[in-house]
Amino acid sequence: MVLQGGSDMNLKRPRSRKKRMVDRSNWRPWSELPEDLLELIAKSLCAIDYLMFGCVCKGWRLYVAAHRQEFMASQPPLVVLLSSYARRTCYFYSIFDQRLYKAILPNLVGKTCSGVYCGYFVMLDKKKSADSQIWLLNPFTRHELCFSSPPNPYFSVIFASLPTPSQEFVIIAIKGGCPFLQFHKSTDINWTVYDYTGLIKGHFADNFRWFVDGAVFKGKIYILTNHGDIGILNPNSHPYVTLLKVKGIGYRSSGLQLLAFEDKLLMIRRYERVWQQFKVYELNFLKMEWVKIQNLKDQALFLSNKSSGFSDMTRWRGSQQTLNCGGWSVSQRPKNCIYSLGAPVEEYNIQFLDDMYPKSFPIIDIEDFMDMMEESLDVPLCCKISIRDASSGAPFWYFPNLSSSVDALYDD
Repeated sequence: MVLQGGSDMNLKRPRSRKKRMVDRSNWRPWSELPEDLLELIAKSLCAIDYLMFGCVCKGWRLYVAAHRQEFMASQPPLVVLLSSYARRTCYFYSIFDQRLYKAILPNLVGKTCSGVYCGYFVMLDKKKSADSQIWLLNPFTRHELCFSSPPNPYFSVIFASLPTPSQEFVIIAIKGGCPFLQFHKSTDINWTVYDYTGLIKGHFADNFRWFVDGAVFKGKIYILTNHGDIGILNPNSHPYVTLLKVKGIGYRSSGLQLLAFEDKLLMIRRYERVWQQFKVYELNFLKMEWVKIQNLKDQALFLSNKSSGFSDMTRWRGSQQTLNCGGWSVSQRPKNCIYSLGAPVEEYNIQFLDDMYPKSFPIIDIEDFMDMMEESLDVPLCCKISIRDASSGAPFWYFPNLSSSVDALYDD
């Protein structure tokens, strides 16, 4: 850069035609920045910016790959806004810093997202046919998996990696009210359908039990019934499901959900009242019973119809930041609470375990969202009305800390 004269005298002098040469002998290309500087830059980035950071050059890509899991563990959950009419566009929004990010995905035409598991969008064909597929897509790593659709209806799926020399996966399809489970290994041709009618009759006096959810915990697949009973699914041995002698919760509920978080296996009970209310239980493996949790401590629970999970807020970068919504601040109690996405879909609720009345806040300012949608060529004009129209059914949570690895199964 050429410095011009700093006085009137210098300014009045005739300009020399000779340009001052810049010494570039000590310059280094951006790709050769030392790791300390890369780490300093990465500390100021969010999850989406971090992924873009790795697209700059090979050196930066290698740095991002080496530190991806550690970085993503420090990121808060994001709200996913996915239009029913989206071709390739998906939006991620942070309620904690009010930032919106646009992601370009593979072709989404004819697909709908039924949920999220281990960081993968579970995409289904809108029009069912004999060759319909379950398409698993990780929007952060871009890894994809495809399975044929199971022969019987289902409403949710879970999947895990298998401890084999080659990379293999297993997917499990669950439907409440039906006496069967379905699972499929990536190396199998057909689905395995397991009828658990005899299992229920052999353990319980009534048959009004079915599996409602599942989770991978410490290398095993746990399956939950609508009475809070729990079993272990082993796709390598028959009978495939072994029910554990766990004291039930004493009532039947379809609003039960199973979550694994670190060294805890948790059950969430959802109440459908004027407002949504939740209770959290932990499975005590010594007493083999569900114990109600009174305090989540440093964790927060994030719930939605398509995805749910826990997050340790003390691990977040900038975890002391304040969340201001409608004049209400949660900076004094950012933990020990439940963030839920429900109806109406434009809002989210915050409920503390010691307060039965949740508080509701808008996910994103409607006018700002409409301005953003007007600039998008991916969504037809008729859909640019509100978050309700822009989302596929409803917004849901995405957990960056789960985007880098798939839960693994292990045999004893």
